Amino acid sequence: MGKILVIAEKPSAGKDMAKVLGVTESHNGYMEGSKYIVTWALGHLVGLKNPEETDPRYKKWRLEDLPLPDAPGLKILPGKEGQFQTIKKLINRSDVDSLINAGDAGREGYLIQSWIYRMAGNRKPVKVLWANSLTDEALRKAFADLKDEKEFQGILEEAEARATGDQKFGYNYSRMLTLTKGAGGTVLSYGRCQTPLLNMIVQRDMEIDAFRPTTYYRLECTYAKGFKGVLLNEKGKPVNFLNRADAEKKRNSLSGMEGTVVRYQEEEKEEKAPMLYNLAELQAVCGKKYGYTAEQTLAAAQALYEKHKVLSYPRTDSRALGMDLYGEIRQHLGSCRFGQYLDMVDRIPEGNITADKRYFNDAKVTDHHALIPTIHADMGNIYAGLPETEKNVFDEVIRSFISIFYPPYRYSSAQITVDAGGNLFQSAGTTIRSLGYKEILKPAKEKGQGDMVILPRMAEGDKAAIDSMEVLEKKTEAPARYNVGNIIKVMEKHGIGTSATRAEILKKLEKRKYITLEKGKYISTELGRKYIAVIPEELKAADLTRKYEEQLALVNSGQLSRKEFLAQIDREFIRHLKQFNGQSGDGGEKLGGETVRIGNCPACGKEIREGKKNYYCSGYKEGCNFFIMKTIAGKRIPPGAVTQLLEKGVTGNISGFNKRNGEGSFSAKLALENGKVVFRFDGKKGKGGNGGKGKVQDP
Repeated sequence: MGKILVIAEKPSAGKDMAKVLGVTESHNGYMEGSKYIVTWALGHLVGLKNPEETDPRYKKWRLEDLPLPDAPGLKILPGKEGQFQTIKKLINRSDVDSLINAGDAGREGYLIQSWIYRMAGNRKPVKVLWANSLTDEALRKAFADLKDEKEFQGILEEAEARATGDQKFGYNYSRMLTLTKGAGGTVLSYGRCQTPLLNMIVQRDMEIDAFRPTTYYRLECTYAKGFKGVLLNEKGKPVNFLNRADAEKKRNSLSGMEGTVVRYQEEEKEEKAPMLYNLAELQAVCGKKYGYTAEQTLAAAQALYEKHKVLSYPRTDSRALGMDLYGEIRQHLGSCRFGQYLDMVDRIPEGNITADKRYFNDAKVTDHHALIPTIHADMGNIYAGLPETEKNVFDEVIRSFISIFYPPYRYSSAQITVDAGGNLFQSAGTTIRSLGYKEILKPAKEKGQGDMVILPRMAEGDKAAIDSMEVLEKKTEAPARYNVGNIIKVMEKHGIGTSATRAEILKKLEKRKYITLEKGKYISTELGRKYIAVIPEELKAADLTRKYEEQLALVNSGQLSRKEFLAQIDREFIRHLKQFNGQSGDGGEKLGGETVRIGNCPACGKEIREGKKNYYCSGYKEGCNFFIMKTIAGKRIPPGAVTQLLEKGVTGNISGFNKRNGEGSFSAKLALENGKVVFRFDGKKGKGGNGGKGKVQDP
């Protein structure tokens, strides 16, 4: 009987598996025992060749060569040759009878392994290890239940179709756009995920830039019993007066009037704990609560899974658990009995540890179940040594998990409608009956009633004496920018990327200078906006990726062949190419070169460039330290305003600067005086802004 070769995706995972299998003899790039040999990839060892790597003529970008042919084969990625050769030799050893694919259990992980076997010329049978965590117990369970490779043929077809299709999208459209719309050597990079996302960020930014606040007024009465009501229109919505005079006239007409209750509603309600976290939900919560980027949350979750082994597989899209987990759920809870969580676990009512279909549902589990703590005997000690970011991320998962076994949050919702001289005023309030799961998920400061409006119990026909009536001034608000707390949920909603790729998509947009991240908010650059302006609508539509994934699902199920899937991409590209062909001359606006020029440095005359946090002098390496911050007093300064400031010495009036005491905002011009940026009010010099001579951050 020969040996079995186990191939993990990373060295740390391989060593965990070797421990479980009793493999202790270490070698260069692998470990060996009497029955098993355990080796590992270094993430991606093998990738698709680029078209120019097979045919040198594709090194030069020409419209007539498009669309480029399908990927011509596989290649070993740079710097990975040594480990690949180690794996290849092990696969082809005469005493190795079979392989176990122990890569990350998902579409991408399965593809990485399959390409390695193909490049190594494997002809030996392969079994698949599908593990939800890297704890000893989970690995033993997975090794005892190896899967047949035939079960994953659909996943492999889908994964290869996606990889080749993405390459076709990137290469063909990036070349077409660069050749027809690029200028000054600017490469216009296209991606079927990144471009629709960029479009959404650009559209939101343009809405904000175009927004002009409108003042409106509402009429609010205060009753003798202490609660308040707002005037309604005939549709049951609050009346918004467009000018104060009309609101005051209405108030005066109702002065001294007594109201009568015409409707009283009270309803007891309850709310169960939210479903468990998948990666997208975890990234959204950590972005909102801690300001973490999607990349930071993913890195922390990956460390909790891979390094510390206290978290289940992180790159999951599921928010439910399979029924197979219910039998061991008390062990998972038991692992959480440490520190602050000991009392939380012990206070779970015994009868609440049930397989509630909201949380235990096989139909709602895809490749992997929702995020939960693993079964780990030393979890308390590991938790105590976690870095702050990893501890915060793990806290969210633990609390989410414990909360599903707590009683529902119970409250009563009341609504009172009062008629005052034929005018209806409405009041709404909530009374907490029992916090339930919110004891676990809500921070201490939100546990009490806080700002809850508690209404008195009343009945139809009761009199409601009005003590006073007030005109409230309000303003319409601009849409909120996309930020680290909501961008992943937006991507998930529109099917942009996967749990494994969304953080990387955002990183690419930043790297290509299409967006910047400022104080937790994603903002499009001038280049990003100009780029989106030339992209056909269907190539930047929010549902582009969702439609793409729907086609990939058909490839997985066998309803659509990989060849036809790729042919569809080519047909669409040829149609777009005909629209763009001929635009490589002088017609139309070009991107790059002078189109993104900011201006010249007032200190040394060199070009001013746009950096991540400021507009800086390109002569900084020669000692010029002139810069202008992108955000001044909480207001983002767009490139156009900086150009105006550099050319004329002063901008037009800019609104939205925040007062230092945090109470309201103000408008001012920005001016350059003695090499520094200052505020100017009605032609008078104001206090300094941010910019001028100082330390410049290296872009």
